[in-house]
Amino acid sequence: MGTTEILTAGAILRAGDVARIAAEEGLEPAAAAVVLVKESGGGRNVWGHDDVDTGGIYTKGSPVTRDAYLRYKARRDVLGAQGVGPCQLTYPPLQDQADALAGCWDWSSNVRVGFRHLAGLIRAHGDRQGFRRYNGSGPAAENYGRHAVALLGDWRIRLAAP
Repeated sequence: MGTTEILTAGAILRAGDVARIAAEEGLEPAAAAVVLVKESGGGRNVWGHDDVDTGGIYTKGSPVTRDAYLRYKARRDVLGAQGVGPCQLTYPPLQDQADALAGCWDWSSNVRVGFRHLAGLIRAHGDRQGFRRYNGSGPAAENYGRHAVALLGDWRIRLAAP
């Protein structure tokens, strides 16, 4: 089995796109799979569950649409930043980077920015700290980093198998 088939078998959505974008952004496929599993159940384009007011614009966990995203973005400074899309981009400058492509609501743009960001963090800080920093800081982020590295090992084994 090839990378795309292994990702698909592991419940990663749009596996061919994931493999291609990960390669283009310098992120190993195993790390791409981990971030998508942890952030959105394998790459679903959904709103996050951060503890911020939705303003009635979106429902946490529901699909991200262009219209809802643009309404959210217009009020983001008042409501608070929410995780968006398959990579759960929460930090406003990352959302803005995705917007500069085709929009943070756009699956491919969201994944490209998330993968690029994670790849840079891993290069600079190693696997565990890269994933921890992707999630943020504090005890929850430390747990995220530990769990991500455990999943990373599993995905590396799967992807190395013939």
